Amino acid sequence: MKKAVLAGVLFLAVPVLGIFIVSSGCKKGYPTTAYDVAYTPTPTPIVHIYGPVMVSVQDKSAAVTGLTVYAIPPSNSVTYSQATTTTGIATFNPPYLELGNWTFVVPAQTPYPFAPSTITMPVTVANETAAFASGPVSIQLTPPVPNAFTGTNGGQFIYGMNYIQTGNLFVPVTLKMSSLASGWTGGYSPATIGFTSNDSGTVTLTGSGCVDKSQSFAVTAFDLSAAPVARGWSDPQTTTKSFTSSLTVQWVNGSPFSNISVCNLEKKLPGTIVVSGTNTCGTVTVYMTECSTNCFNGSFITPSGTTNAQNAGGGSYTFGVGSYPCTVWSDGCFATLHATCNNNGASGSVQCSGTGTQTILSTSY
Repeated sequence: MKKAVLAGVLFLAVPVLGIFIVSSGCKKGYPTTAYDVAYTPTPTPIVHIYGPVMVSVQDKSAAVTGLTVYAIPPSNSVTYSQATTTTGIATFNPPYLELGNWTFVVPAQTPYPFAPSTITMPVTVANETAAFASGPVSIQLTPPVPNAFTGTNGGQFIYGMNYIQTGNLFVPVTLKMSSLASGWTGGYSPATIGFTSNDSGTVTLTGSGCVDKSQSFAVTAFDLSAAPVARGWSDPQTTTKSFTSSLTVQWVNGSPFSNISVCNLEKKLPGTIVVSGTNTCGTVTVYMTECSTNCFNGSFITPSGTTNAQNAGGGSYTFGVGSYPCTVWSDGCFATLHATCNNNGASGSVQCSGTGTQTILSTSY
């Protein structure tokens, strides 16, 4: 009888426990289906594989050797450093290769002429190669408005400038303006550009003192290497003059002239060379020729010195606006005086007559 009672007690206890569990679960409100459970995000793990990643560096289509390159994996946990070999390739062999966005850096370093340059590239398999390369550049100049000067005092003209690099290996440069006429100077701001793919600045052209000719120029960019290399250049630009300049050269005969007999009849004539003009900074080159050169060498005597007639092996002198007392002494007849305007190349001549005022050259530009 005791065993039967115990068995009955055990049998009744199990259903009661089951009822307690279900009842207590309902009271606390726990979800009863999967979609009632709140979503908890977890970070996507970085995937690792084995193998290298490489970086190629070329400048002007040639491999760059011995250049230090940095590689930073997606975890940003370490910075690897390698130098490029003779093929221009740096190879990185981490213990394992993280898949994801890698950052590759060419830092500034001597003696290479490169600015800090960066590439970000997704790496999905081993043996991928990131490529640094310099590319063609252009210099774009925007002229000021107006870009004309109105008088011989010149002025200052500031051109806008964009320095554009098509490659991802950045090469900073300094600028140099082509040869300028007397009175013109060039300047740049900033002095060095090219640290980004599209760098900007200004080019300044200044005319001072006395200027009377339109000024054309171009700008060339040179890198910062020990033996600078031209990387690009601008289209020609012109700052124009908006006025007319005139220049006249005259011979004012003096008195008296002398007839001197040596083996021919030589003539010695004093006078004045007068150079005049309007809106001009011009100069003229003047020389003398004589009728005969087989007997007596004539002379051109000026405040700047004395020379023989040019057709007897003599030279010339340069004069600006002003008056210059001279003597021409020639063999066989009166001398001929020749003048050339150094600003526009116009030339003229006149044989001295011994009387009055004679025009050697009259020109405008």
